[in-house]
Order: sequence, then C-alpha cells, then structure tokens
Amino acid sequence: MPETYLVTGGAGFIGSNLAIRLVDLGARVQIVDSMLPAYGADLANLEPVRGKIRLNFSDVRDQHSLSYVIQGEDLIFSLAGQVSHLDSMQDPMTDLEINCRSQLSILESCRYNNPGGKVVFAS
Repeated sequence: MPETYLVTGGAGFIGSNLAIRLVDLGARVQIVDSMLPAYGADLANLEPVRGKIRLNFSDVRDQHSLSYVIQGEDLIFSLAGQVSHLDSMQDPMTDLEINCRSQLSILESCRYNNPGGKVVFAS
C-alpha cells in the first residue's frame, strides 16, 4: 500500500469517505478542495479525520498550487469536478476548465514535479 495520498475534491461526499478510509488504514492523506459549496464541498464531511489529514484550500484549476501539492504524493485520487448537467450547459467553459483542463494540469504537474506518482481518475 502506498504511504502518501492526495485526494482532489476531498471535502465532497466521495472524496471525504475515501480519505476517512485511507486514514483508517494508516495512510498519510492530503486533501485539496476549492470549497465551492455548489459542488458538494463541506468541511463537516471531514470531521471524523480532523487533525489527521492535511487540508489545502486550492482549486484544481490553479496550476501553480497543483505543482506544489502534488510533490511527494505516491497516489493521487482525482475526484474534483463540476457535476451539474444544468451548469455545464449554462456555463460550458467553466465546466471544461474544471472537468477537463484541470485533469491535464494534474497529469502535467505529475510529469514535472512527481513523475513517480500514480493518478486514479474517477469518472
């Protein structure tokens, strides 16, 4: 089992439950979340692991931030995303930035700052 994990979108329902389980298994976990309420972020989801994780309030669209937080992580769970079908039709550019471009940014950040890291993309 890898030792260090990064969970993007980690304050959402799926990300927080994954983080809780990883901590229960003894892993070191870092959460990255933009905390945009419309996308499911809620700090209450992380209450069971309060003080046991590193929490970084950042947006996966921020390449500079990604380049920093991705360093040294063995496994990256890419769970951040905009999930509203209606929002994707009303504002397709933001949907593209969050759901597509940010995934490429994660991969590029790994290539330059953590080439040994592995990415798990949930779709």
